[in-house]
Amino acid sequence: MDGIAPKAIITDQDRAMKNAIAIVFPTTRHRLCLWHILKKVPEKLGSYGSYKTGMKSALMKSVYDSQSVEEFETSWDQLITTYNLHENAWLQSLYAEREHWVPAFLKDYFWAGMSTTQRSESMNAFFYGYFHAKTNLKEFVNQFDQERYSIFQVKNLRKWKEVFGLN
Repeated sequence: MDGIAPKAIITDQDRAMKNAIAIVFPTTRHRLCLWHILKKVPEKLGSYGSYKTGMKSALMKSVYDSQSVEEFETSWDQLITTYNLHENAWLQSLYAEREHWVPAFLKDYFWAGMSTTQRSESMNAFFYGYFHAKTNLKEFVNQFDQERYSIFQVKNLRKWKEVFGLN
């Protein structure tokens, strides 16, 4: 990038990546991928009896509905107190890094509507669905061509329905 650091960057919760960004790009705003964090919620909190009866929605409300840092702090404190989560190490670690993933803390930078590593994640999901580590090149090309043909067929069907008013 011609020696110019990016203004902002989004990554998953990789500690080495976080440390490297802090060293190499000290002025870059580093955001943690919200999707990666929140996909761990069922694993980390699902064993609590109150998980399905309010805890999960209280957590999501705290994260997504807080319009300010103060609102988040109040909402988070209510979550921790209401569900007796003071000793939960995972939530403690998330709270310690809140300025890197909670939207209310990240309003000072332009993120173009992104809160996740979504583009690369969608590509990973695409390839993961069709290929594995032992896929050889010939099989890869065949499966890739089949998938491209499938996408082509779907697009053609949509276009045909549109032309003939069958939507």
